[in-house]
Amino acid sequence: MKIAVVGDLHGEVGNLFRVLDTERPDGLLCVGDWGDPGQIETGTWADILARVPVLSVYGNHDDLPLLAALRNADGTPVLLAQGERREGFCGLAVAGVSGIWAKSHRLPHYVTDEDVAVWAAHLAAAGPPVDVLLTHGCAIGIADRTPSGRSGGQRCFLELLKAVRPNVYLCGHLHVAQRRDLTDPPCAVLNTGALPSGHYVLLHTNEDGAALTAEARRLR
Repeated sequence: MKIAVVGDLHGEVGNLFRVLDTERPDGLLCVGDWGDPGQIETGTWADILARVPVLSVYGNHDDLPLLAALRNADGTPVLLAQGERREGFCGLAVAGVSGIWAKSHRLPHYVTDEDVAVWAAHLAAAGPPVDVLLTHGCAIGIADRTPSGRSGGQRCFLELLKAVRPNVYLCGHLHVAQRRDLTDPPCAVLNTGALPSGHYVLLHTNEDGAALTAEARRLR
């Protein structure tokens, strides 16, 4: 299986179709920021979903009602619920937490420390570690470098990562493609970077699904 992972499209879908044409993936994951309401037309969504099953979290630039209504060809929702564990996506168990950190719920894409802690505890108790964890925001100190070189992550996402213990952790929001490989527990942490700049990630599984690898790529 081959799964493409993208993020921070901000309505620019040209490179998404280039990725689909180049890689011909079995599935598509997104770490959020598809685009603000109206930036991606309904017909474009239909074209995407006709080509590949999609699983996504949302960021701070997404049409939340539209994302919540989208369905794959098999009827499964495109949008992961907060703290949801989805089994069997291209043979993988995928979990997600959407939104960006804030101290309040003033905007619908804001999540607090307390929110993330609840979802982390739920996922930790839900079964064996997931294969892939998706968030829009980033764990502090891990693949969270901003364009200015500063750290742009939050501690709540780091605690989420520690609780969920995925094989691969994918995030976005900062528009800088980067990677960090952890050893305790073993986990590949990748910020997808922004797809309009050509950055994306490929996940590969072997024939029996026992091995999962992640590779950062850039369109030429």
